[in-house]
Amino acid sequence: MPGAFARCALVAAAVAVTGACSSFLNGDNLQNDPNNPTSAGLDNLFISAETNVTVQLTGQYARTICIWMQQCTGLVPPFNTISIYSVGEDDYYVVWAALYGGAGLIDLRSVQTRALASGDSIYAGQAAVLEAMLITLGADIWGDIPYTQAANAKYPDPAPDSQKFVYDSLNTKLANAIVLLGTTPSGNNVGASSVDLVYAGDPALWTALAYTLRARIFLHLAKKLGPAAYDSAYANAQNGIQPGGDYTSINSSAPTSANLWSQFTSIYAGNMAAGAYMVSYMADSSASPDPRLPQYFTPNSSNQFEGGAPGQTNGDFSGFASARVDPAFLQPLVTASENLLIQAEAALMKTSPNSGAAAQALNAEQDLAGVPHTAATLHNVMLEKYIALFQNVEVFNDWKRTNLPNLTPAAGGVIPRRLVYPLSERNANTSITGPGPARNWNDPP
Repeated sequence: MPGAFARCALVAAAVAVTGACSSFLNGDNLQNDPNNPTSAGLDNLFISAETNVTVQLTGQYARTICIWMQQCTGLVPPFNTISIYSVGEDDYYVVWAALYGGAGLIDLRSVQTRALASGDSIYAGQAAVLEAMLITLGADIWGDIPYTQAANAKYPDPAPDSQKFVYDSLNTKLANAIVLLGTTPSGNNVGASSVDLVYAGDPALWTALAYTLRARIFLHLAKKLGPAAYDSAYANAQNGIQPGGDYTSINSSAPTSANLWSQFTSIYAGNMAAGAYMVSYMADSSASPDPRLPQYFTPNSSNQFEGGAPGQTNGDFSGFASARVDPAFLQPLVTASENLLIQAEAALMKTSPNSGAAAQALNAEQDLAGVPHTAATLHNVMLEKYIALFQNVEVFNDWKRTNLPNLTPAAGGVIPRRLVYPLSERNANTSITGPGPARNWNDPP
């Protein structure tokens, strides 16, 4: 099963970040990192790290979440088994390893240290934002993860920090990154510039991204901490990503750097299809089909849009729209639409709820999407976000927080709420002694 996933990551950076067989957290790997961060140029490390973000947010974990959240469905092994929540204990080690190894935390900390030493605060700020994106993903998936002791040769078996500590640390890192990004460009203080393959080094765009990522993290704390977390999410989103400033995947029409969803559907044609819940909801949305339906999926042989339910493998199901799996399609990773919907949810749930502000944010997002306005209820906000963030792993965090959309699991099954610690890491790191709990700290029953 892991091999089927790994073969989908064909870009060179994907090979670099997935070719691992042991812990990326221990001292030996720090001293023998194949990317050699003590000698490699900052630009090479940054490009690798930025590509790594694309791979992790559009690869095997994204496909799994698309299936579990019933935006997609799996039709043949191993994807139909994912639909019924059967995954191996090491199937996602590739994601775990990528958080820390080459192009992950080790290299990003090197970039930050060396950039600051050379007087390039902007570069350090950009690398700090990438670090926050990667490590937030790890805390979202596994909860308690190594962070303080990770990427440090003093700790051959780094202990996990609590999920709350990791989130709080990342919010502090992002706040510091915003300060660094706000310094005046001059001399050596120029940032990644043209080697930044998403924002071309624009500090203002990186700053907005940092604010949206902070807002995301506060949402991830809200189920546990309540309205105060929504207050912080709302405040940060006010300065977040604006239309035209989306952070997207890195890919092109070239075969070696094509969109990973494109590569997957080319290699594994017919292995996945549209999910029944998403298709049904979009087809019935506001008494008329949602105009994004044909942007996401193709009609079946009867010229109808139809999706498969969890565990259903036989049927005339819709596939993915050609534009969405075009090799050059830039997968949205953190967007203005998400930022507006964070504002809408937070406005409804913060200490002093503001339905007017929620409606303004929701309607602004619906204008971007080209869909009719709806009332600003939590249900409508979360279902709009479920559609707007098609194929985005953030949908999983939204569902765990709000139980929206109200998904019916596969017969006899329960939708997982976290992944187990990878078996390879448990075997390599004595500080991680078991698979972990069924739920993370931020996801109480």
